[in-house]
Formats: sequence, C-alpha cells, structure tokens
Amino acid sequence: MNKTMNQKTNSEEKITRQSKNQKFWDLLLIFSLMFLSNLSVFVLVIWLYPQFVMFESVIWVIVSIICLWILYHQNHINLFIRVIKQNWLVLPFLLFTGASVFWSTNWHISLYRWLIFISTIITGGFLGIRYGLKDLVKQLSIFGVYILFLSTLLVLLIPGLGVMNYYSIQGAWKGLFWHKNHMGIIASFFNMTFLFIVINSFQLQRKQSIMWGILYLYSFFVIYASDSVGAFITTILFHAGAILGYLFIRYKTKFRRAHYFLLITLLAIGSFVAIVNISGILALFNRNTSLTGRIPMWGYLFGNYFTNNPLIGYGFNAFWYAEPHRIYLQQVAGYPDPIVIADNGFIDLLINNGLIGFSLFILFYIGAWWRSTKVAIEAKAYIDIFPLGLMSFSLIANLSWSLLFENENFLMLVVIAVLFSVTMRGLATEDNR
Repeated sequence: MNKTMNQKTNSEEKITRQSKNQKFWDLLLIFSLMFLSNLSVFVLVIWLYPQFVMFESVIWVIVSIICLWILYHQNHINLFIRVIKQNWLVLPFLLFTGASVFWSTNWHISLYRWLIFISTIITGGFLGIRYGLKDLVKQLSIFGVYILFLSTLLVLLIPGLGVMNYYSIQGAWKGLFWHKNHMGIIASFFNMTFLFIVINSFQLQRKQSIMWGILYLYSFFVIYASDSVGAFITTILFHAGAILGYLFIRYKTKFRRAHYFLLITLLAIGSFVAIVNISGILALFNRNTSLTGRIPMWGYLFGNYFTNNPLIGYGFNAFWYAEPHRIYLQQVAGYPDPIVIADNGFIDLLINNGLIGFSLFILFYIGAWWRSTKVAIEAKAYIDIFPLGLMSFSLIANLSWSLLFENENFLMLVVIAVLFSVTMRGLATEDNR
C-alpha cells in the first residue's frame, strides 16, 4: 500500500516538474520571439546592413523550425494548417513579396526579409495557437515591463545611448531604441496592454491591478519623455476608443440604431473639425503642417520614385538600401543625415511593393480588421476588444512612423498571433456545435 502511494506521489512530482519545465521553456521561447522581433531597432540603425539582415533571417528560420517541431511533437500541425486556411488572405501578399526577389533593386535584402516574413507567420501562428487573448496580452505586458525598465536604466546610466542628442532633438528619451519616435510608439503600445490588464484583473485580483496600474501610469511618463507627437496622438486616440469600447461592453444590449448613427455622426464631425484645425492641433505639440519635413519628403518620394515603378515597386524592403535614395531625400527634407524610412508604414509598403503588392496587403489588412471587429461586436469581456484596439493602434501609429515590415516585425508578429488566437476560438466554437 505504502509502495503504491509512494509511486503515485513520485509520479505527481514528476508531472509537476515537467509542467514547470514546460512553462519555463515556453516563457523563454515567447520572450526570445519578442526580443528577436525588436532586435533590429535597438539602439543603432543596424537594419541597413545586409550582413545583419542575413544573420537575423538565419536566426528567424532556426526559431521557426523549433516552433514547427513543437507543433509536430504535440500533433498540432494539422491545426496550424487549418488556422492558416482561415487566414489565407495573408498568402497572396506573401507570394508577391517572395516573387519580388526577381525584380528587386537589392534581391539579397528582399530574400532575407521574405524569410523573416515567413518566419513571422509561423512563429506568430505558433503563439496564437498555444495562447488565448488574455495570456497573449499578459505576456506582451510582461515583456513591456522589461522594455520600459531597461530603457529607463539606459537613460539614467548611459544617457549617451538612451537620450537623443541630435541637432533638432535634445533630451528626448529613446531608451533601447534607435530613435525617440520608436520609443514613444512602443511605450504607447505597452500603455495599451497595461490598460487591458488593469481592467481585466480589477474585479478578481486587486493587488495585481494596482501593480499594473502603476506601470500603466509610468508608461505615460515614458511616452511624454520620448517627445513623440505620433505617440501622443496614438495614445490619445486609443484612449478615446477604449472608453467607447468599455461603454459598448457594458451597455450594448441597450444600444439601438439611433445610438450608432449618432456616434458615427459625431465621429465624422469630430474628424472634419480636426482636419480643418490641423494647424492649431499640431501647434499644441510645437509642430507645423509640414510634419517635420515629412510632407515635402513624401511629395518628392511619390513624384520622383513611385512614378518610376508604380505597379510592382522596388522589391520587398529594398528601397531604403539604395544610398542615393537616402541622400536625395535628405536634401529635400532638409535633414542633416540621410533619411532611412518614410516615417509612414503604408507609404513604405507602397514604395517597396507597388500598387499590386500594396493592394494585396490591404486585402489582408481589411480581413484582419473585419475579424477583429467581429470579435469586438460579439465581446463578452473587455479583453475581447483587444484585437480591435491592436488594429486601431496599427493604423494610427503607422501614419507617422514605419512599423510594418520596414525595420522591425514586432507589430506584425503580434497581429498574426492575435489573429490566430481569435481564429482558434472560432474553430473551437464550430467544433462544439
């Protein structure tokens, strides 16, 4: 009898150890993916070196193989394929960017970036299959704590790296990143995830909600310290949407068509007023309507480069690797250094992939918006609003900065993971019918 009980105890301890080991390796893999997806934008402008992009692509392929091996080992390959089929709109864009290697102005870069894109789909899909929305947001928030903590340390201990010291930018925090705008936008993203954690945990875990609330407030300080107008506007608009989302979750059973019509009308009027008074709004942030040289730079970009390759572009991520492009656009915008991105994720997509590739991406993008909106409409908890919040962030943030494929793939990794996660929920509902 005692022998049987000892065997049972040993078996339970073994299962517990295996479970802890599994959690440790899962956490390590998640953080490795998040770190790797930000690696190229840490501190220096290293993504413009082809050798680094090649090295990065090799690491991504290795990590992708590990993720596929885990899925195979757990008999989830068929499930992965099933979820991919549900999100097939990403595949035409994937095929086009792969084909662009043959006409790219820098085929090596296009090939390396394409491999990273494939790996992002595989690894993002891996995360989405294994984790629900709540767990994904929590893991993102934990990663955000490390990013803000390390960025703060860098600012305090090595200000020469953590603070901008530029001809027109003095004292703005850039933390771990190569530019203060990137720091501000990323801080704005984690401000969003912290808010979701606070609201989600408030009713059940008061102590945790207080801790996340403090981090949420601190992220505002980092956003302010970055002096990024794009981050300011993104944060303000997100919070406006967050309030609407909260009201919808709480009172949606009482909403009628008249309420939706009134809301759409108010949004349209607000947008019109904002556009008419754009100069005054930008003046509040000590900016002008040239958007710090972006408008004349974009005009030159379209007039002298886009018109040369309007349909198929210059190749996936290839345009900014041509030094003459960077120098000419620097002169037009009046910058002291060569320009390395268009400061708009959608314009970069259009220049690199032309109208055909851009249209294929927009097809996928609209599909992601549709799926996220559907989840939000059917939401039973506030966390279900997160996919729509993420898509809203991706739209607003990319209007003043390049976060889609150009020099990092963190945002795309998160979008794919969230899409796969909500798709898994839908498939589970279908299977239970």
